[in-house]
Amino acid sequence: MANPRNQASVANLRELLADATTFFLVDYQGLSAGDLHVLRAKVRAAGGRLLVAKNTLMNVVLKEHGVEGFDTTLQGPTALVLVGDDPVAPVKALTDFAKDHPKDLPLPKGGRLQGSAVGPEMLAKIATLPPRDQLLSELIGVLQAPMTQLVGVLSAPQRDLVTVFENYVDKQKEER
Repeated sequence: MANPRNQASVANLRELLADATTFFLVDYQGLSAGDLHVLRAKVRAAGGRLLVAKNTLMNVVLKEHGVEGFDTTLQGPTALVLVGDDPVAPVKALTDFAKDHPKDLPLPKGGRLQGSAVGPEMLAKIATLPPRDQLLSELIGVLQAPMTQLVGVLSAPQRDLVTVFENYVDKQKEER
């Protein structure tokens, strides 16, 4: 018979990973309990969630959800970082914490980004991205620029015609 604590952990992981398309795995070995508490708070403040569970239980739940390929990644102390819509802020919290920590912990192990498996180097790349809101505003600016230029081109003939009339009126006033 299965351990009731493990059953509860599996049920909790199933619920948390049910809709998760983005998550990251990090090695936290060497962090004190206080450091881990601070890291959890920073990740939570950034919109993520840091969980520590048994690797075998995480692997079982991942396989239940059709996520394969994490057998080798789930070796040794591993924490699961769940993120919401914006993966940048929680990853920045992890990398900033690692920069400030004397042992550069936690170490990235890999994960899944929007349904695709990613390696540990991807976390460093994600941390350099601007926040989601800034990316969306830049995208809107890029999409809006051609429309603004089109309005300028379409209004140019009317503007030029008005300028010709104004110059003609000025010339008529000078001749009188």
